[in-house]
Amino acid sequence: MFKNKKSENRKFSQYNFFSKNSKGEMTTEQIVLLIVLIVSFVVILIFLFQLNLGKTTDQESCHNSVVERSSAVLPKSAIPLNCKQQYICITKDGSCEKVTSPQIENVKTKEEVYAVLANQMADCWWMFGEGKLNYLGGDLQPQMYCSICAQISFDNSVDMFPNGEINKREFYNYLAITNASGKDMSYLDYLLGKNSDVLKQSLKDNSKDFGKINVNKQYDIVMGMFSKPDLTQWGAFGAVGAAAGVVVLSIGAVVTGGAAIPVYMVLLGAGAGGAGGYFAGTIFAGSSGYPYLSPTIIEANSADFSKLNCSSINTIG
Repeated sequence: MFKNKKSENRKFSQYNFFSKNSKGEMTTEQIVLLIVLIVSFVVILIFLFQLNLGKTTDQESCHNSVVERSSAVLPKSAIPLNCKQQYICITKDGSCEKVTSPQIENVKTKEEVYAVLANQMADCWWMFGEGKLNYLGGDLQPQMYCSICAQISFDNSVDMFPNGEINKREFYNYLAITNASGKDMSYLDYLLGKNSDVLKQSLKDNSKDFGKINVNKQYDIVMGMFSKPDLTQWGAFGAVGAAAGVVVLSIGAVVTGGAAIPVYMVLLGAGAGGAGGYFAGTIFAGSSGYPYLSPTIIEANSADFSKLNCSSINTIG
């Protein structure tokens, strides 16, 4: 009986890999395995940090607060939106001199630059409910409430664009032919739904100016929601805004439920009728019934941004 007990203890020691030898020391094989485990753990931690889980959390927090506010029984103003503006730096060499502690996006080609911008626009649309949610409530007078989802900076190393300018027509054509990340539809179809066909037709019209993005400046990715569900009033709104250099010009209509719902193009730097103006965004009725300014790119802190006449900004800078 006693010998069997010693035999069992001896067998147990063979399986207890990290047990010490008779001198209380670990074997070389055990030390090597321990080092491998530690290195593997460090690699996993680095991988998790590279996933940038903090950004995802911010986006989800914003989206959840939009959903909560839109479905609240209480007055919507009583429920704050928890939406933070992101700071993005697009770089070719990994350095970013213009912004302190930005989210760095490394690119090598202009198509990769387009992908960064497109994903930020799609994220913005998702965070604020994809046109399905009324997170504002109603006002006596029609007003537009804006959300700055991200501020984009370009590092000095971004040199793949002639004269340092991104042609927005080319960028919007990219949105029209490239599937959105994780979706079986183009970015433009995701951002505009049925209304994308109207904008695609405008892209074919070479007389329309879609503007430029100067990589030496900072830009905001901004979207808006209007506080009144009557989309037809925005044609009159555009006529009033002409003196200030902004026009909301009807560019077509989408038939929904037997009714023709107008789609408007926002033109900046325009005179009456849209003369001389360039494209700054699209206004259309979302499935919530309220009008939305689709996510667009506009120079940060600029006169053009002021021309949008945002009643307030829903995001935290």
